[in-house]
Amino acid sequence: MRTGDRLTVHLSLQRGTAEQLPHQLVAQLVRAIRQGVLPPGGRLPSTRDMARMLGVSRGVVLAAYELLLAQGYVEGRPGSGTYVRRINVEVGRKTAAGVAAIPPISTPATSARAGSVPAPALPADAFPLAAWRAAWREASYRPPAGEAAHLGSPALREAIAGHLHRTRGILVDPADVAVTVGLRQACWLLFEAIAVRDGGPATVAVEQPAPAYPAVAARQVGWRIEALPVDDHGALVGRLARPTGPRCALVFAEGNHPLGTVLSAARRRELLSWSDRTGGYVVDVCSERDGIGTGLPLPALYGGDRVAVVGVLGDALVPHGLSYLVMPRVLGPVIAGLAGHDDAHVDSTTQAAFTRLLRDGTLARRGARVARVYARRREELRAVGCALPRPARLLVGSRGPFATIRLPRQVVQPVTTQLAALGVRAAPLAGLYQVDPEAAPAGLVLDVGQLADKKVCRAVRTFESVLTYPG
Repeated sequence: MRTGDRLTVHLSLQRGTAEQLPHQLVAQLVRAIRQGVLPPGGRLPSTRDMARMLGVSRGVVLAAYELLLAQGYVEGRPGSGTYVRRINVEVGRKTAAGVAAIPPISTPATSARAGSVPAPALPADAFPLAAWRAAWREASYRPPAGEAAHLGSPALREAIAGHLHRTRGILVDPADVAVTVGLRQACWLLFEAIAVRDGGPATVAVEQPAPAYPAVAARQVGWRIEALPVDDHGALVGRLARPTGPRCALVFAEGNHPLGTVLSAARRRELLSWSDRTGGYVVDVCSERDGIGTGLPLPALYGGDRVAVVGVLGDALVPHGLSYLVMPRVLGPVIAGLAGHDDAHVDSTTQAAFTRLLRDGTLARRGARVARVYARRREELRAVGCALPRPARLLVGSRGPFATIRLPRQVVQPVTTQLAALGVRAAPLAGLYQVDPEAAPAGLVLDVGQLADKKVCRAVRTFESVLTYPG
């Protein structure tokens, strides 16, 4: 339910309504408890932390907790906190209609070789080296359980479902989880399954900018690709609603790569409404590499009949990343059949190691720590970004390890070359626009995950010096 300071349920209190704030909070927490989103035994945030996250007085939260205690939904443990009690309810899958009914937010949320240790693609001090070695040793001592299941081992699929519940607040049936070799395979399975079920490939709208793998996977199975632009509130999902619109939309709801913009609550509801009206499919891509967000979460996209979640757990631990696909129910049998004919599978030892890392919370703790590191580095970048000479402009999003620097097109390559000579890796922004790279804005992407804290400001000053003296 909680990872670090993250509360994995969407809460939104509306001032100026007839219902008092404590009663609003009670109603939303009761709904989450009865749906199983807040599981029995889970600890609620302290009244002080909850008040801070919601932007209300501590008295509002105290009154709400007292009502929950009186109604028997929670119990207090002296010196420990407030915990959810077990109640006799049927835990069902969250539906798209249930998410769409959530009122809009009035204010922004404060808000190699298998087994060897590869070079981490995230802060070195956040790499769980000891835990990874222990998990690998334990998995290596066990004899193989036989031929690997096409969709992944049952234990790992169950562990992934639990991890998603704890860190993202979504209820997932382990039977709907498939383990894949990287995100490209997960996307390929989805696009191929939709084509098989619905009579052939069609058009997919892919959030842009974005990494190449969704477009590569779509083209492999004959899909047409159109761009889905983003602004400060995430993907412009309103562009999907047209008579000749796409059959599928692929978004990075938890944080665009590399802009870091998060899909707003209103647009999440709009996207799910589009799926309900048109029968369109929604693919939500997330990566533990960006860390697990802190503060109040936005409504999860998962829950509709045609919504899939694609994510990666091990891009810093194994060469190609251990990924997962939460399958829409309507595609489950088709994907299972396709996976049975695909020779690419994650070996059983790696699956066993990741099962342990998920069950003991190592990956969740790592994700929370990475999020804190990146948040600190983004703040440092914002503080020094104003030093860049015009017309350069530093854009720092709210998630992830990236910063984007807009600059004149003619200096992109010279600046990239000189930065590389100084040991700073940067990539042209146009490389992340798969549909029409020539129309992409000019700029560079800086991965601050490569830099120690003390080097973040130095990297920006490097940009400043190179831009000021480009020759």
